[in-house]
Amino acid sequence: MPEQALDIDRRVRLSIAVGRYVRSANRFNEVSREFTEACDSLRKQLGPSQRFVTQADFKHYLVSSDRAGNLNVETI
Repeated sequence: MPEQALDIDRRVRLSIAVGRYVRSANRFNEVSREFTEACDSLRKQLGPSQRFVTQADFKHYLVSSDRAGNLNVETI
């Protein structure tokens, strides 16, 4: 195969890989912002030193928070 054809093939593969990376990075940043907003909202709703069981999406979760604003949500 001529060197020029390999160069074009490599550039196409790199372009596809970069496109995949950019799309993934955009989705990651979007989901990261959503997660941060959800955590902030949950912290505001919980308040300090809470512990209870709740159901969401047909599963049960143990939710707890401490005075420092740390929270934990575990599937039970």
